[in-house]
Amino acid sequence: MSKRNFGGEATKHPQTQNQAASDSMGARGARTGESDAEGIAGAAPGNTAPDNSKFHYQPLRWGVDSLYLSYPGVLSPDRVSQLRHLKSIAQGPEHEAAKAQLQLGSHVFEVKDKSSGLFAFTLVDGSYMIRLGAGKSKQLPMAYVQVSSQLLSHKGPMEIESELRDLLRQLGEVHAPKVSRVDLFLDFACDLSMEGWGREAWVTRACAVNQYAEDKTFTGWTIGAGGALMARLYHKLLECKKSGKEYLLDLWARAGWGQDMPVWRLEFQFKREVLVQLDLDTLGSVMENRAGLWSYATTDWLRMCLPTEADNTRSRWPIHPLWMALSSVDWGAQGGPLLRSYQALRAPSLAWLGARTLSAYASIGAITGITDFDAAAREAKKHAYDVLGKQNGGGLSGVGDEQFFREKVQALTRLYNTRMNPPLPPAPETYQRNEYERQSRG
Repeated sequence: MSKRNFGGEATKHPQTQNQAASDSMGARGARTGESDAEGIAGAAPGNTAPDNSKFHYQPLRWGVDSLYLSYPGVLSPDRVSQLRHLKSIAQGPEHEAAKAQLQLGSHVFEVKDKSSGLFAFTLVDGSYMIRLGAGKSKQLPMAYVQVSSQLLSHKGPMEIESELRDLLRQLGEVHAPKVSRVDLFLDFACDLSMEGWGREAWVTRACAVNQYAEDKTFTGWTIGAGGALMARLYHKLLECKKSGKEYLLDLWARAGWGQDMPVWRLEFQFKREVLVQLDLDTLGSVMENRAGLWSYATTDWLRMCLPTEADNTRSRWPIHPLWMALSSVDWGAQGGPLLRSYQALRAPSLAWLGARTLSAYASIGAITGITDFDAAAREAKKHAYDVLGKQNGGGLSGVGDEQFFREKVQALTRLYNTRMNPPLPPAPETYQRNEYERQSRG
């Protein structure tokens, strides 16, 4: 891949085949967030192409969905000792591992029992996964951080990075980060069939073009899987329903989605290898050149075309009208609504838990014939307490059922990042917990 200048007017006004069509209905819709009442009118389909010339299209949100940052620096010796101690606690039995937590600012991190690669420690909460290096190697960053997509739906990347650096300063000496990976995305509603064209319609520098389906439902395309630059076009609405990312449905609704069309996502993953070749090293330079990155991805690296049997030169095939719209995102504008509130937790919502508790009560009522809500709740509590006693080994573990329940709560408290658990008390010399019994009860 040759280097490309992303600065100045060239970024704003690339002389490409797509930009020449920027005044079409599709391009206007992508810039303004509007869709034409009768759909987007495109070129007449070729001999082998389906008639995709009219369809409804509505851009909803666009921005940064994934962000990985590498921070040069050095962990302080005191923090290294503290993290080694917490990691050793995390490697112990569950009731002790619940104490393997570290609070930085308002964030309560789970300290993992193991890390990956050359990194010694891993901290996780709902906002960040932070891998930390314990040595002084100049080849290994002090911190390698993955920012959660939900946090990126609440704040901009620059604001997030500033707050993240303040957190990392509590661990040692840290410097401005380099971008290891960034994913740019566009969510859009469209009634066009995304399997209405074949693999040959993708004109790309990548070698791999794959399509996917689940239970006979088409779910999307990937182009360039495993490479330094990769594209995904996939059924985001279906993915949200499976993953529980219901907050996106609310954001789409605020952007004008009427739930009458499926929502798809076009996403480009740029790894560091590509960013360096494009002279984009810092987060600031990446953010300033999002339009250039999107233009490069949707014009130079990948295009969706209307195949023409009469012309074997694929570079001359007309651009699909949907691709004209998708490639014309206005990166200088606000990319749709953001989440109004956010918590750095990995906990399910109380509404989600309440729905499943209600379902359990109703199931108990159906089995036992109980139709009174309070009576069903009492019956559920009785069976839950029976299970609690069995999991506790029938009292053979050395702790009572109430203490065992507190330990289960503390284990989930660490997993959910909701608060700090009480520290481990000094072990009495005369007391030895039967660890075999505790482990054997699961």
